Amino acid sequence: MAEATLPALKQLRGLKDLPAVRQLALLIGLAFAVAAGAAMFSWSQQPNYAPVYPGLAEKDSNEVADALRSAGIAFRVDPQSGSVTVRGDKVYEARMRLAAQGLPKGSAMGFEMIQQDQGLGTSQFIESARYQLALETELARTVSSLQPVKSARVHLALPKASPFVRSGEGASASVLVELNPGRQLDQGQVSSIVHIVASSVPDLNASAVTVIDQYGHLLTQADPDSEAAQSAAQFDQTHRLEADYVRRVEQLLTPMLGAGRVSAQVAADLDFSFVEEARESYKPDSAAVRSEQTSEDISRNGSGAALGIPGATSNQPPAAASKAAAAPAKANDKNAAGADTAPAAAAETAGSSDQPLTQSHSSTRNYELDRTVSHTRQPVGRLRRLSVAVLVDNLPQVDAKTRKTTMVPLAPEQMAKVQALVKEAVGFNADRGDTVSVQNAAFVTADAPLLEPLPLWQRPELRDIGRQGLGALVVLALIFAVLRPLLRTLVGGQRGTPAAVQTTAVALGQEQLSLGGPVQAGAAGLAPYDQKLALARSAAGQDPKRVAQVVKTWLGENG
Repeated sequence: MAEATLPALKQLRGLKDLPAVRQLALLIGLAFAVAAGAAMFSWSQQPNYAPVYPGLAEKDSNEVADALRSAGIAFRVDPQSGSVTVRGDKVYEARMRLAAQGLPKGSAMGFEMIQQDQGLGTSQFIESARYQLALETELARTVSSLQPVKSARVHLALPKASPFVRSGEGASASVLVELNPGRQLDQGQVSSIVHIVASSVPDLNASAVTVIDQYGHLLTQADPDSEAAQSAAQFDQTHRLEADYVRRVEQLLTPMLGAGRVSAQVAADLDFSFVEEARESYKPDSAAVRSEQTSEDISRNGSGAALGIPGATSNQPPAAASKAAAAPAKANDKNAAGADTAPAAAAETAGSSDQPLTQSHSSTRNYELDRTVSHTRQPVGRLRRLSVAVLVDNLPQVDAKTRKTTMVPLAPEQMAKVQALVKEAVGFNADRGDTVSVQNAAFVTADAPLLEPLPLWQRPELRDIGRQGLGALVVLALIFAVLRPLLRTLVGGQRGTPAAVQTTAVALGQEQLSLGGPVQAGAAGLAPYDQKLALARSAAGQDPKRVAQVVKTWLGENG
């Protein structure tokens, strides 16, 4: 053991021959190499941190930090930007946790601005501008509280009130909404935003509010009664009706066939024409007497003078002439009638011969008729025709022997049952022209993932592995390129001294150490003492100044 460590100790004694500056430089270089390697190793082991939301205000950063601390997610605060950062593989998880709590909310000042000290000398214009800005901020906060809205900005155009102008231009407003990814606002939500803004500003009509999204799409309709607006409303109504029929069919067939084995599509033909009809009808066959009035008037004229309005009746001949003309006819009638009718005829003749007779008869009869008055207004969006298409997947069947599952098509009885259920679910009407088509086919399942994998250079775990490997390579390069040569220099002695001088000094001063320098070709066969002497002479001949310096040093140590 001692013999093994003796050469190393002998080599370390060469440090005393190096100058102090060279030793200090070598030590500093060694320390720097060790520190650089340690720093590189520490950097390679640290995870990659990314900001959760860049550009947050201080209030939002504090709320985000508290929420991450409560959720148990490690985070750091960037000293340069002050943003909250988390590990690269935890960024989206942190954002989801924060979104569930409604963070970040935004730190724009609303009516808190009015609570601040206004200071002296504030003009009325500045006060009005501050109030309008506060009102816009509060409205933006209200709109941003909706779930589909990520952020919002509200701009108000408020005319200046003047007592000299009775009717001027009214107020108007515009709203810019930034929607969350994958979300959209339906027409009902847009109308809600319009009415919120219109109700919060005096003299602001709902028609003067404009809402757009971050892509520049106009969400409000300028004229609800326009053809474009009506077409959009009709399309939405048709789409909702078709979606309702699809939901009915899938909910009905899923318990029988299984989840994901039914695909249905419905096409509805709606009639949006506006029809209004008024009709009045009678039934003459069902006539009934409602009232009847009969009038009869008989009058006799005793003087025989003409009475009444001049005309045919008043110009009749006298009664005597009439009786004389009618006497022969009556005599003949008397002979034909017999004795029984004689007294009555005589009385009539006697009475008629005295006075003229005037007789009138009138009758009024009212009938009750079956009369129907109807006013019909057809509903808008009537269903004229319905087309239903249903695709059914094969059903799994387990073999009793092999216990393997195979997909088999549906039997004709099962297809008939499915078709009957579909007809009942959609309210099939053959007179209306509805059609239902049910087909059975094997569904194609895609083995490929829904989302394409990220490239290798974009995966956070591979980036961490690459950084660790880079750190290891840098550390190895420092060890083999810097530390190893430095250690060799420190242990092996001064490399700039000729080998012959080193060997001579060792041979003359310490005979117990073996010579490390090269042996001359001519002194190979001499005795050890002669070899040393030859080496000393050769060194003195090559570099006499250095040998003289060594001898002087020896004399000074011995003196």
